[in-house]
Amino acid sequence: MNIIGISCFYHDSAATLVKDGEMVAAVEEERFTRQKHDNSFPANSVEYCLERAELDIEDIDKVVFYEKPIKKFDRILETAAVEFPRGYRFFSEVLPEWLGTKLRLRKKLRKEIDYTGDVEFMEHHRSHAASAFYPSPFAEAAILTVDGVGEWKTNQMFSADDSGITPLKHIDFPDSLGLLYSAITSYLGFMVNNDEYKVMGLAAYGEPGYREEFDTLISVNEDGSYSMNQDFFGYTYSKQMWGEKMEDLLGGPRKEGEELTQRHKDIAATLQQTLEKVLLKQIDHLYELTDTENLCMAGGVALNSAANGRIRKEMPFENIWIQPAAGDDGGALGAALERSEADYEMENVYLGPEYSKAEMRKVLDQSDVSYREKSEDEITEEVAERLSSGEVIALYHGRLEWGPRALGNRSILADPRREEMIDTVNGKVKFRESFRPFAPTVLEDQAPKYFDIEGESPYMLFVFDVEESKKQDIPAVTHVDDTSRIQTLVEDKNPFYYSIIDRFGEKTGIPIVLNTSFNLKGMPIVNRPEEAVKVLKESGLDAFTTRNFLVED
Repeated sequence: MNIIGISCFYHDSAATLVKDGEMVAAVEEERFTRQKHDNSFPANSVEYCLERAELDIEDIDKVVFYEKPIKKFDRILETAAVEFPRGYRFFSEVLPEWLGTKLRLRKKLRKEIDYTGDVEFMEHHRSHAASAFYPSPFAEAAILTVDGVGEWKTNQMFSADDSGITPLKHIDFPDSLGLLYSAITSYLGFMVNNDEYKVMGLAAYGEPGYREEFDTLISVNEDGSYSMNQDFFGYTYSKQMWGEKMEDLLGGPRKEGEELTQRHKDIAATLQQTLEKVLLKQIDHLYELTDTENLCMAGGVALNSAANGRIRKEMPFENIWIQPAAGDDGGALGAALERSEADYEMENVYLGPEYSKAEMRKVLDQSDVSYREKSEDEITEEVAERLSSGEVIALYHGRLEWGPRALGNRSILADPRREEMIDTVNGKVKFRESFRPFAPTVLEDQAPKYFDIEGESPYMLFVFDVEESKKQDIPAVTHVDDTSRIQTLVEDKNPFYYSIIDRFGEKTGIPIVLNTSFNLKGMPIVNRPEEAVKVLKESGLDAFTTRNFLVED
């Protein structure tokens, strides 16, 4: 059976394809359109999935959409009625899109991809749950999904085993941890559904000194259920997510581009502490509800690696697995897997497009760059040497990563021993905020020497403490709170990347590299060879490499 999963029309549109029980392709639409968090119909992604699977659209047995639009519209109608008249303008602005596209999604879908077969719709949080459980290494598990909002649900608990996924408890809109985090993200002058991870990084610079104020915003019960004081929020009736009373509680909002003060950092720290407090209570309660030692998580909030680090350290469960594309893009994966009955375990995230040596050479020959063709061993040696001497080198090889993290195929690398690399890569290469932390990739068997970690962390989804004796060895990847969001790597998952880190370790004694995504601020991770060349020419990057070519401006 061949099944396509689709997510779109909110943010992070994506398509996935399961062919005869195997997940053969998964990619976000932004990687083709170059629009960060693109929410348009993923026509390019569907086309790629079909090409990768060597199928025509007539070969597809079923297309599954990751949520139920009618139920979602029901929530919008009901909310508009409750908020009338103050919500009328907001409702009138969103109504045309619903009447024109979202309520006619089956027709839209069939037209976009010329499909005449079966189309199904799955509840949003069930798609998240399926995306977390089915690719996990567990035969049975508890599942927690947390995000802004689906149809009505914002937060749900499940149990799962070989008989399927069973809902246990949920929280409905307008109470939402995801919307709380997004509202404060907006209040701090950042972009909603884009910059929440910046607020997470900023939180490390602050102290949670707004505890009393946040207790006014959200009331939390011992089982992790909660209610939000809607007097302070605007997302039920306005595009502005926070209400005017928020200014009385927290002080004036920060405008985009304004200086970040200690007050802003302390608000971010209190927000992060609040999120972690609620999630830990929910996980304790979920453990009591289920007869398992395994926990799976998905939903956009599950990308908060600082919270995940605390969960991993303090949870009663023995094991945890988080879907690496935990946001709405991952809903496309869950939708496909739920209907496919596939026995699929995710072994890596390299599920996107790749480009041949001939395609790469053609682009390089047509570009104003210089390049040298070398053996893989020669490239490994030169890249390791140049990294150790302070250069910044990007990797562009193999299939594009699925999810928001670059994990060695579309990565920018630097020397973690050099503290100045924080300013170099943030300021001169990626042109982004100076407070943004960097993540390391470390050879898995060496990770416990540098970090307080047991087991693996292959998808860069958890923050760990840096060992006290090693902080001075890797200052460029040690955040201000002495933590690091790490990727552990074993050789068979990415041999080329592994060989570079291994060779770097031989030269320096540190089997770790600084790893950040191959892109510029505000842009998606590079996909096509042309985009790799563009970043090279527009940034302070010294070079990028494939397995065959070393490319310089």
